[in-house]
Amino acid sequence: MTPAAEHAGPVAANVAPRSGIGRWFVRLYAALHGLAERGWAATAIGTWSFLQSALVPGPVDALLVPLGIADPPKAYRFAWAAVFGAVLGTLVGYTAGALAYDTVGIWVLNLFGVEGEGIDVWRGRFQRQGWWVVFLSTMTPVSAKLVSVAAGAFGMPLWQFLGAMFIGRTIRFLTVAFVVRRFGRSMDGWVQRRYGVSLNELARGERRSR
Repeated sequence: MTPAAEHAGPVAANVAPRSGIGRWFVRLYAALHGLAERGWAATAIGTWSFLQSALVPGPVDALLVPLGIADPPKAYRFAWAAVFGAVLGTLVGYTAGALAYDTVGIWVLNLFGVEGEGIDVWRGRFQRQGWWVVFLSTMTPVSAKLVSVAAGAFGMPLWQFLGAMFIGRTIRFLTVAFVVRRFGRSMDGWVQRRYGVSLNELARGERRSR
């Protein structure tokens, strides 16, 4: 059993979300957490990072932070898995924007509220400062799916897109790994004392309640 498994503990079933989307989200998270408990934590984080960048909502930190807290010596390894998963995941959106703009691309942009004049605004941003738009998006709540689709749709060179995404994600996730490795144990203890549950326990509780 890995340190992540030893760190997690039981939790009441009513902690898990009961809405349809909430249950699906936590079940996916729990399945990846199960991989981590079997010694595949880096793979689970990389997979979650790929899916989050390409398809599903939710921050990568939702898996990176609790598993990093559970096994601090591997925090940087987990961060690199998140980096490569995220960069590969954004290629899905970039490809959709570049090759299927009239169908998938425009649908994704509209889904995030980018339509009409907003499309011209985003096109102008990428034409003037595309590298910085992508780089800064990795540090902010701006959706990676929106940015990757827009980058492909508005003709940003692939090498520039990948470079900005890689540098930005590396800075972000290695910073998270540093904080987790340095302060993770005390942070997790504070959360558990205040709220009585951790993300690791939430995942295990959902798996047991299925």
